[in-house]
Amino acid sequence: MSYTLTIDEIGELDPDTVILPVGSVEQHGHHLPVSTDCIIAQAYADRIGEKLNAYVLPCLPISTCREYMGKRGSVWMNPDTFYLMMKDIVFSLKEQGFRKIIIVQGHGGIFVLAPLIRTLNAQLNPNVMICKLEPYQFFLPYVGSPSVPGCEASQILESNTIMHADKFETSILLYLHPEFVRSDRIVDFVPQYPREYLNYGSIFRVSPDGVWGEPSKSTAEKGEKLLKIGCELGMRYIKEVFRFMYEKGSLNGSSF
Repeated sequence: MSYTLTIDEIGELDPDTVILPVGSVEQHGHHLPVSTDCIIAQAYADRIGEKLNAYVLPCLPISTCREYMGKRGSVWMNPDTFYLMMKDIVFSLKEQGFRKIIIVQGHGGIFVLAPLIRTLNAQLNPNVMICKLEPYQFFLPYVGSPSVPGCEASQILESNTIMHADKFETSILLYLHPEFVRSDRIVDFVPQYPREYLNYGSIFRVSPDGVWGEPSKSTAEKGEKLLKIGCELGMRYIKEVFRFMYEKGSLNGSSF
């Protein structure tokens, strides 16, 4: 169920779960639109929400992306502003009786989101439980747990270079909105620096075209698989996280 419903229809359906996709308006090289993160986050949220009968909100388009300073079109807010905004949103959902909140993080650079969710769960469990899902997390080789196995990147993406305007994002856009992809402008680039160097300068200091990956290897077929498998693994992860929080009980007076 989506934000296109009326308040009467939402009330009749009475969902206990809400999904909030969070994206970013930021540069994605020469070949992808600045709305890429929002499109992908909303796609995952809509599909997972349909399976969970959850209330799916529209994607928040602006978050934290100062690492893309240097080209016009990217828009950001400070991490402390984003932290307080997200906290207010969670409490507004809590006051309406939603007990399970899923945040679909479409932009990997929102580093302030993890400590926020930890703090809110520490304060609100067990009455309200908050889970964070990043669409690409299952396609990195080091992600996984005994109950929710990771999916090796090489199975679909042919390499471990998944960062920005890459095969993952480009393939999904080719599947969802091929008209948005400027295929003739695709440039591959893998910087020689690790990701943490984005703390010391914008992406254009390490990648002249703002790309971190190999988008030339993208296909719509890969995008369809990434979306399908990502949603399946995401569902399993969400259920496991909520089961863990529901069953953990009290520990020396703490519910966290």
